[in-house]
Amino acid sequence: MTDPNMSDPQGRPEYGAYGQNQHDRNQGDAQTPHYFGDPYGNPYAGGPNQGQGGWQPMSPFRLVEEWLPQQAKNAIRGVYGVLGVVAIILGLALLIWPGATLEVAAIALGVYFVVSGVIRIVTAIVELGLPGGWRVLDILVGVLLAVGGVIVLKNAALSGATLAVLVTMVVGLGWMMEGVMALVESWRMPSSGWAVVYALVSIVAGFVVLFSPVSSTAWLILFGSCALIVLGVVAIVRAFTFGKPRRK
Repeated sequence: MTDPNMSDPQGRPEYGAYGQNQHDRNQGDAQTPHYFGDPYGNPYAGGPNQGQGGWQPMSPFRLVEEWLPQQAKNAIRGVYGVLGVVAIILGLALLIWPGATLEVAAIALGVYFVVSGVIRIVTAIVELGLPGGWRVLDILVGVLLAVGGVIVLKNAALSGATLAVLVTMVVGLGWMMEGVMALVESWRMPSSGWAVVYALVSIVAGFVVLFSPVSSTAWLILFGSCALIVLGVVAIVRAFTFGKPRRK
């Protein structure tokens, strides 16, 4: 029987045989791991359950929280919890004292937006695996929220009508930005249902507050307190569910 690696005295393989280098390459290919059926050894292939049309590369936007280090998970859970507790305390304070002045409401909402903006900035910085575009957008929204809160706090002593317009604009725009960002980021949440609820409540609250009449100060305080409580509860739930594996 002819050896498939047989070669003539000059070192050239006979017809139908292959050289030693080709033999080594074939053995190396057999030892090379194939990731989920990807013939090119791509570890980011979509896997065998991605359809019958061959392997598909995984989108970088499918990065999830469970890939984060435990220290980063704990930090993000902590800031979500702080945000939720602060929002609930502010909302209850406004409900317990319904006759509070607009200045008190402005101070409470200003503090809330400053805390919310700072937490969003910190989250965008410490969260690993976040695409650069999302990271920049998160930081930008956080800066806008924090700046809006500072503006409200610095102008809390303005006249009633002027302060009402300022608070309405900052609150409406801030909640809408927060809601849109939460809705965009819901794909990264282990419990996406809570993230969607958080986003929708925030967007609706922003629209209602932004387009509410300036004279409806009492309604603004009542609605704002209820929205703060709801957003605080949802933020606390997200603090407990952040980074947990998805249920299959």
